[in-house]
Amino acid sequence: MVAALGVPLLCALAYVVWFPHGNGGRSVWFATKIWILVYPLFFFGLIGLGGLTRREDRPATWPSWKVVILTGVLIGVGVALVGWLMVITPVGDIVKANSHNLVEKARGLGFATKGRFLMVAAFITLLHSAMEEYYWRWFVYGHLRQMVGHWPGHLVAALAFTGHHLVLTSVLFPLPLALFLSFIACLGGLMWTLMYEWQGTVLGCWISHLVVDAFLMIVGYRLIMGAGI
Repeated sequence: MVAALGVPLLCALAYVVWFPHGNGGRSVWFATKIWILVYPLFFFGLIGLGGLTRREDRPATWPSWKVVILTGVLIGVGVALVGWLMVITPVGDIVKANSHNLVEKARGLGFATKGRFLMVAAFITLLHSAMEEYYWRWFVYGHLRQMVGHWPGHLVAALAFTGHHLVLTSVLFPLPLALFLSFIACLGGLMWTLMYEWQGTVLGCWISHLVVDAFLMIVGYRLIMGAGI
């Protein structure tokens, strides 16, 4: 668990702070995604496929798959609506005023052109959201609750999930806004572990995560392409 909790944070420091430009940053960014995908594979024998291809292997009264999907959609849309409301407040003005930092970061990683950004946005929205649910909810939280209990597992998993978000937002925005946005990410991580515990599957978490990431990619696209928010 030490490696599972710490490596994504160290990688974020590497590609956001230490090597923000060129092949070094891109290589670490891709290596982070490979880590998220591969590292849990070493523990399949201990955890099994419950929560991924089927409900978790524990006694519970699970909500129907219809409820799982509908909950995921509604929560994702609700979070996106809250984000949109934030965009039209002074928070949105601060984000827009600091959009040059996002543009610089996207250029450094080679994602600032329209075509490349759309490719990365599609990857983050569809696949990376699934990878994060597989890693942070199924693997990290699922393992932590066996080690330290449910509520400590919820809190530790949410805080660890927040780490790489804090690194990124602290580079892009003034510290108060970075802390606020990271706190929201922490709440999101907690919300998704609670959903996972209730539903016994990452499907609902992934659907809501996908919708939220789609909203963020739309905002990012408009900022990077100079269209405002």
